[in-house]
Amino acid sequence: MKDTREYIIQAPVDTVMDLYADGEFYAAKLKNSGALTVELLVHEERPDGTKFMRAQGTEPTRVPNVPGLRKSDVDTFVDENVLDRAARKLTWKVIPEIMADKFFLYGHMDFHPAPGDATRVVFNTIMEIKIPFIGKKAEKIGLSKTAEEVERQVTFVKRWLQEHA
Repeated sequence: MKDTREYIIQAPVDTVMDLYADGEFYAAKLKNSGALTVELLVHEERPDGTKFMRAQGTEPTRVPNVPGLRKSDVDTFVDENVLDRAARKLTWKVIPEIMADKFFLYGHMDFHPAPGDATRVVFNTIMEIKIPFIGKKAEKIGLSKTAEEVERQVTFVKRWLQEHA
């Protein structure tokens, strides 16, 4: 299932993309989204000019308390993203430590110049849960939280811009 959200951030597109290329911002953004711990594993510029980051984190589990499904109160995950400045796109994926072959969370963000030296950010989130009988229902529940998560991220970006300008 897919969810798309759009927001305007009152900062130039290059400034907003600079945030998403910064390792300190990246770790703080993950913590703002609920991560308990974040370890930046890779932060590199690739030969094609894209910026790649990978972090490992932990967060309170989001897995429903269903026997045989929930393994712990804390989940470990790997978060990867690639920022392509030329395309004004950041692609990302979250890889859970448990059930990585059944749970897929990924997407992309598109950065567009907007009037008034602002940036229109389009958040595209895709969730696939490949568990018979409950997968589609779990996707609906998971994506219902997307609006809240994206709003939290946009609020964080705006606050970061104010505090670090």
